[in-house]
Amino acid sequence: MSNSSVLFNNPENLPVENVTITVSSAGVLQRINALDSYWVEKRDLILYERPPSGCELVLGALDSWKTKIEVYIGNLKWLLGLEHYRFWSTILYHPQCMDSLVSFIQEATPPYMPPHEPYEVQQLYEEVRRLVLVVFSRLVTNKENKSQWMTKEYMADIIYNKFIFTIPVLWDICVTYGVDNPRHVSRLLEAVFSLQPRYEADAVQALMFVQESFKYITMQVNKDYESEEPPNLPETFKGFSEIRRPSGSKGQDKITMSVLKDLVVHMLDTAVTLRIFVEVYPKGVDMMKKTNFVLSIVQLYEYGIPQLYETLLELEEEGTQAEEVEGYIELARAEFIDILREMLAVYKNAIFNGEGSVASNVEAYLSVMMEALSERLLIWDYQQCYPVQEDLEVLKQVYPDIDSVKTDFILQAIYSNIEDEDFKQEELHATDNLMNGHLETTDNSPTTSQENDIPDKIREESLISEVKDILPHLGDGFILKCLQHYGFSSERVINAVLEDTLADSLRVLDRNLPIIPSDILDEKFLETGIARLNVFDGDEFDIMTRDDVDLSRIHIGKKKEKYRDLGAMLDDKTMVKKRIDIYSKYNLVCDEEAVYSDEYDDTYDSDSVTPTADVADDARRPFVTPRALQQRQRDVQEESEDESEEVEEEKPREGAKSMDFCRNPEEMRARREANMAARRGKGYRPPPPRNTDVVGKQRGQGQEKEVLQNRDKKEKHKSSRGNHSRRQGAQWKRSQGMMPS
Repeated sequence: MSNSSVLFNNPENLPVENVTITVSSAGVLQRINALDSYWVEKRDLILYERPPSGCELVLGALDSWKTKIEVYIGNLKWLLGLEHYRFWSTILYHPQCMDSLVSFIQEATPPYMPPHEPYEVQQLYEEVRRLVLVVFSRLVTNKENKSQWMTKEYMADIIYNKFIFTIPVLWDICVTYGVDNPRHVSRLLEAVFSLQPRYEADAVQALMFVQESFKYITMQVNKDYESEEPPNLPETFKGFSEIRRPSGSKGQDKITMSVLKDLVVHMLDTAVTLRIFVEVYPKGVDMMKKTNFVLSIVQLYEYGIPQLYETLLELEEEGTQAEEVEGYIELARAEFIDILREMLAVYKNAIFNGEGSVASNVEAYLSVMMEALSERLLIWDYQQCYPVQEDLEVLKQVYPDIDSVKTDFILQAIYSNIEDEDFKQEELHATDNLMNGHLETTDNSPTTSQENDIPDKIREESLISEVKDILPHLGDGFILKCLQHYGFSSERVINAVLEDTLADSLRVLDRNLPIIPSDILDEKFLETGIARLNVFDGDEFDIMTRDDVDLSRIHIGKKKEKYRDLGAMLDDKTMVKKRIDIYSKYNLVCDEEAVYSDEYDDTYDSDSVTPTADVADDARRPFVTPRALQQRQRDVQEESEDESEEVEEEKPREGAKSMDFCRNPEEMRARREANMAARRGKGYRPPPPRNTDVVGKQRGQGQEKEVLQNRDKKEKHKSSRGNHSRRQGAQWKRSQGMMPS
């Protein structure tokens, strides 16, 4: 009984990995798993071959290819027509099935190549291309109907462990279908990476391998086989295995055109693949960021592509092949620029769509841009295609708290690489608002002789100040060490510090390290080989190390003073004589004629201006008072006359009341005596003397109230006079002659 006549029965709707099918063979019943090699048909699944072209296009070659492709198309249709369990059994256990599918995506025409010339060939190619995409789409579909399905866990395990999908397969799918079917490919990659997260680690490893291939291309075009010296490349190339010729092979002075074409095509194919991969699967940007992939692109663009152009010119071959290789290099440059563009677009789209934190996405955007600034050529070409200041302006509007220090540094680094002065001025004028009005650009024009005469010490101080403007917390000595390490490029130093990508030799240094000046004697010893040991070495009078010694301060013996004593110094009038010309300027006297006199009034000297005559003095029109006002005028005159008479009468009385300058002493004494007499005449008596008795009566007879008050007062105030009036009493006794003085 053929297995093709067996019907699939799954009444309990179990997943296909748990289903068993009963098969009767020669009257014997067998239970076979739904996924088993038993269901694989013996069929020859041929590999795909690309259409013949060029020298391969011989008589009968095209017909032979059509016959094979028709068989290949028949195999694909047969595979798609199988039931779910038979389809997966064939994929898992047929030895030629996956090789047949992968052969097409490996041999498919990349998007940068022209389509096939014969129309029939192109139609067959498109049919194969469509069927292969359907097969790979079915491979990520875990459920076809209610009874034919498998769990996602089981599918994730078999597609990874059975190598149904690998990172090279996914990248080949991107190249083959990503240009005209980006949405379908995006869903396919999303399904694969979501089913099996271990593919992310594989993608990181694949990107690291691509980085090594980029280094290989750069080393291949920079390596001089006839010289033992290593090529002048960045430190990231240290430790990379050097390219050596096989033993016994002849030395080659130049790279052949075939080798150069292979390098360029490999570089172009990789660039196209990664650009489409980032475009259809934006999460791949995080994988690239983990491996610092932008730095690899920048270094290949800086040190590899220019050498490819030079190598192509050195070959001096004319024809279509040289033009073809040059066109591939141009396409590779465009693809590298688009990779950077797509990586930045992922973060911009996340910012505009509100996916995740806006601050983290903005910071990621700036970090990618800072990595691209590590070299000059890539960012210069990127600026020509996609102006950076426009993106930064949009980001500033969306996120006003963007780090202005980084944005200013990015724009300054970009404009410092622009050689077109007109373009630079236009861009600077357009970004004044973004740069807060204080953008400083660097002129890359050839340095003049005056600039070349600047000492190295001053150049170092200038570069240190540039770095400290952005990173003021770093020490001058640490900055100088970084500048020496990065070829005295302040932009690279700032980028390395901000991105925390300093070399290991710089990480161990103290970031507050000051500049320790070198010893002059050590320099002289290195120059002359003579060591001097003296306590006065290196001072201001050391003619061995200084050329600007002040000889006026050097004398033999005791220095003679200019003046003998103070009188000689005061008699010296040399300083006064030097100032005679200053004081002589104050002796100038102006002539009387030159002094301006304002007695002459020149107000009416002009002929056109004449004084206006007073109308009241005109005899032709005498002034006449109206009758209605004459009586009032007479009354006013009479009142004024009466008031003047009263004022004259009051004047003598006011003069009598005027006070003297001071009172008369006689009047004061007379007034005082009169007051005293008035008091005596009225029975005035002086107040009785105050009772100050403190002795009182004898003890036991009681004391009066005044005596007690006097005692209390005496006790309270006895300290107001020293020693209870003993000194005063003693002085009184001496004055009376009672005691010898």
